[in-house]
Amino acid sequence: MRPFSRREFIKISGLGLGGLAVSGGMIGAVSDSLGGKVAVNAANAVVDGVQRLAPTVCEICFWKCAGWVYALDGKPWKITGNPEDPNCNGRLCPRGTGGLGAYLDDERLKTPLIRDVVNGKQTFREATWDEALEVIAQKMKKIAEEHGPECVALFTHGSGGDWLKHLLRAYGSNNVTAPSYAQCRGPREEAYMLTFGEVVSSPERTDIRNSKCIVLIGSHLGENMHNTQVQEFAEAVGNGATVITVDPRYSTAAGKSKYWLPIRPATDLALMLAWIHVIINEELYDKAYVEQNTVGFEELKAAVAENTPEWAYPITTIKPDVIRETAREMAHHKPATLIHPGRHVTWYGDDTQRVRAGAILNALLGSWGRRGGFYYPNKASIPKYKYPKYPEYRRDWRDALNGEFPLASLALASGICDATIPTGRNGCNFKGWIVYGTNLLLTLPQPKKTIEAIQNLDLLVAIDLMPAEITGYADVVLPECSYLER
Repeated sequence: MRPFSRREFIKISGLGLGGLAVSGGMIGAVSDSLGGKVAVNAANAVVDGVQRLAPTVCEICFWKCAGWVYALDGKPWKITGNPEDPNCNGRLCPRGTGGLGAYLDDERLKTPLIRDVVNGKQTFREATWDEALEVIAQKMKKIAEEHGPECVALFTHGSGGDWLKHLLRAYGSNNVTAPSYAQCRGPREEAYMLTFGEVVSSPERTDIRNSKCIVLIGSHLGENMHNTQVQEFAEAVGNGATVITVDPRYSTAAGKSKYWLPIRPATDLALMLAWIHVIINEELYDKAYVEQNTVGFEELKAAVAENTPEWAYPITTIKPDVIRETAREMAHHKPATLIHPGRHVTWYGDDTQRVRAGAILNALLGSWGRRGGFYYPNKASIPKYKYPKYPEYRRDWRDALNGEFPLASLALASGICDATIPTGRNGCNFKGWIVYGTNLLLTLPQPKKTIEAIQNLDLLVAIDLMPAEITGYADVVLPECSYLER
């Protein structure tokens, strides 16, 4: 039984902050461990002890660009891109070059914290790692005994969360989720899996550099930090590629476009259905590719028979002649036409079907697996680590969602949140959350509902680099390393 009836938010100020989880000489130690070879052989390296280099991979976003870390007087000094990395081509975005900020931040968490009650007031106290892990283990054991291990869920974001996935599955729970799935990439991944039997993944397998026609619908190249894509987009535009941008506002990409379609918000699907109609009925599709690689073409043709540009016009405000002209432009450049799959695709409730329409357009134009479209990534043959056999799961997140979202391949973070609030509808309400690298008070909609769910937990563990809203509600806070310390 916890010593309080309601979990209060505790601001982490001064306690458990300051300093570094790993000493400032870490970069030098990495270089030393390589026998000095990196510093001696790397371009522009100084070998007299003033400056050294260590390789790294940026983890501030999912792109994971490779870089070099320069150390001055044994402390990390700056980060530059690795010219041999195809993700960044030697150029990092501002987040990548600013990676030292997280490493050096005075507000970093540096020691485990445990929620306690002192003089009737909830507070955090500093703890050793052994004590913090023991508290977590005992509470997880109690939840497993009283409710079942499946009543603990993991919310994760970033590569470090992979280890915790194995922890949870060894514990007996398959309830692993990421807010980014439902709110960013999930509808896209399921749409492409339904269409091509494969996901787009991250970084997206788009051959923008060699595209002759790039269609941006829900993609803001030039305003986001997707490093390779921004570089390749600039190169493609410089090479004369046609750009079609669908956006209610005049974006940076729209300024580089041959066609800007200021669509009425929430009507993207109608536009794409009209494009499909034109491409099929004017026989502009890649007939050989479609015949060889697809099924269901006649059913698709029948399904869009009434989705003419005239039908789409009052819905989208895009004139019929513009719809036809842009559809013909796409077909003219096939198969080097790319309808970009987008990111952060959760918008209007029709997201999976909307992205699926874009995937179907790519299939009709023969761009999947073709130069200037989507490439097949090379796969390295690396032996997999042999994990022990995990226990069978009696129940999982699908039971908590009561049959909703049958196409989802990963738990919905908001669904886990809803199922934590007792309603009598679910067989088991979640009693424990482990939250890694994601601030649920900001990443989930309806923060009041998230706080309500938190109040029903017996255990909340937050693992992060910096204090955040979610750490203020945790029972145990564990400090994480920055990517430079791994």
